[in-house]
Amino acid sequence: MKKEVVLRNFSKYAESYNAHSTVQKECAKKLLGMVCPEKFRNILEIGCGTGFYTKMLSERYPYARITAIDISPEMINSAKKERVCRNVKFKILDAEKMLLEQKFDLITSNASFQWFENVGLLVKHLGGMLNPGGFFCFSIYGRETFIELEQVLNLYWGIENMLSSSRFVSDEIILKAMKDCFKDVYLESRIFKVRFNSLLDFLREIKFSGCRGEGLKNQRFFGKNMLRDLEKLYQDKFDGITATHHVVFYSAKRDE
Repeated sequence: MKKEVVLRNFSKYAESYNAHSTVQKECAKKLLGMVCPEKFRNILEIGCGTGFYTKMLSERYPYARITAIDISPEMINSAKKERVCRNVKFKILDAEKMLLEQKFDLITSNASFQWFENVGLLVKHLGGMLNPGGFFCFSIYGRETFIELEQVLNLYWGIENMLSSSRFVSDEIILKAMKDCFKDVYLESRIFKVRFNSLLDFLREIKFSGCRGEGLKNQRFFGKNMLRDLEKLYQDKFDGITATHHVVFYSAKRDE
């Protein structure tokens, strides 16, 4: 991922993110259910965005010190404005470049790792920041995300891997990095389906959630006629405008 492009998209639409992040909120609930019910004292959240997962962590662990980081100043400002979390310290930081001296009992992230440049290296780095017995738990979007749109664009233009999601890091790379750090690794892959009234509604959802990533590999202007043709292709192939969110959940515990 070209991080500067991803950052620009998320920062631009920070104010609209909450209204267009239904699946991400479902992932946060699922992720919280996977976290060990231990009394963590020091928690690090990577890619906190507007802070809805942060608030869930804060409410579940009211006596923990939570450090919530995000690369986007606009996202951090939105989180501070909307989430009153007394035990949370928000920081504008790039997780791949951060230098935090303290160790953590829990390191977690919801639907953000797919935007990093070297996820395998990041996983290993974070694993080393855990206290003995510490817990690592995160969700990440997989390559089947928006697979319907990817196939429709390929049919129309004959170009493969046009969407950023088709170039997300593979499960094999992440799993290897996890196994290099932890003895036992849990993995669960989930598919969430969302239906839209029109292709335009779906494209707006991608835009206003900031999830465009790098945008299309070969930039195209979606004019009225082109949008009509793409929508017909989409409906004929998938019996409506359905969008897949492919999310993989990982968890592991560091040895005592």
